[in-house]
Amino acid sequence: MLREATEGCRAVLLCATDAEAEPVRAALRGAQSHLVATKSIHVGGLPVDVSGARAGVGDPTVRVALGVSGCDKANAAHLLTCLLQAMTPAPRLVVQFGIGGAFPSAGPGPGAGVGDIVVATHEIYSDTGSSSPEKWLSAAELGLPIAQVDGVELGGTFPLDVDLALAATGAMEDIDWSDIAGPEFAVAPEDAAWPTGVGRPNAAPAVLMGTCLTASRVTGLRGQAEQAAARWGALAESMEGAAAAHVCTLYRVPFLEIRGISNIVVDRDRASWQVERAIAVAGRATLAVMRAADALPLAVPEGAA
Repeated sequence: MLREATEGCRAVLLCATDAEAEPVRAALRGAQSHLVATKSIHVGGLPVDVSGARAGVGDPTVRVALGVSGCDKANAAHLLTCLLQAMTPAPRLVVQFGIGGAFPSAGPGPGAGVGDIVVATHEIYSDTGSSSPEKWLSAAELGLPIAQVDGVELGGTFPLDVDLALAATGAMEDIDWSDIAGPEFAVAPEDAAWPTGVGRPNAAPAVLMGTCLTASRVTGLRGQAEQAAARWGALAESMEGAAAAHVCTLYRVPFLEIRGISNIVVDRDRASWQVERAIAVAGRATLAVMRAADALPLAVPEGAA
């Protein structure tokens, strides 16, 4: 069933929850919905830019499969594997999108603020390893077999295509944010924000590129956030990104991750999170990238749709 349902799909869009999926699901044309082991998949067309090479094409859409996996690594890996196993030819792109929390800046520049967008250049399993009296030991430091590609063990760290990430950020430059970046989204309390950046009313989201972390345990302590940012040089965290990057690495499918920032990672203060804003910016950024699908630097697999 899944093979037939996804026939002709050029991309897989993956998120954890129905709420995160909604901005993209609402834009799908001719959508049909399916269930795979309780997980939802919506298949349909998304508008594309018909300038240039596609000018004159009768149907200016790109057919995609939008998967809603449920939260955490196992769910993301399960649904994405089901899709990649079923799709022949393989999709040209997998996009993981949704909300994430921002770490304090690990460098001289500002980190991401609430309502900003982070595009991943690396994904890392930050909780796969071992604690010790001396320090945290990563999967790579322990020599754990996580993913081997071309004879090289990646150790839970997945480098992503920087050219693809750059092209994606370029596709976001012309987004009209006027109905999203507004005073209805309140700034996080000063005592819950890092000096490097908080949500900015009436400002368009900043778009940043950098390392993202994935863990089953959401960071809820300021000290842990500082340690993670310093150790990995990370911009943001989620519960699914590295799992999707892992599966795409094994299947050799281009992978892109887009996160709308819902909160600054401090001592947990759920009341300060701006989830609706983060969902809105992540969804709109994903749609912008798909509109520019033909301009993205993607290798075309033999027989690809």
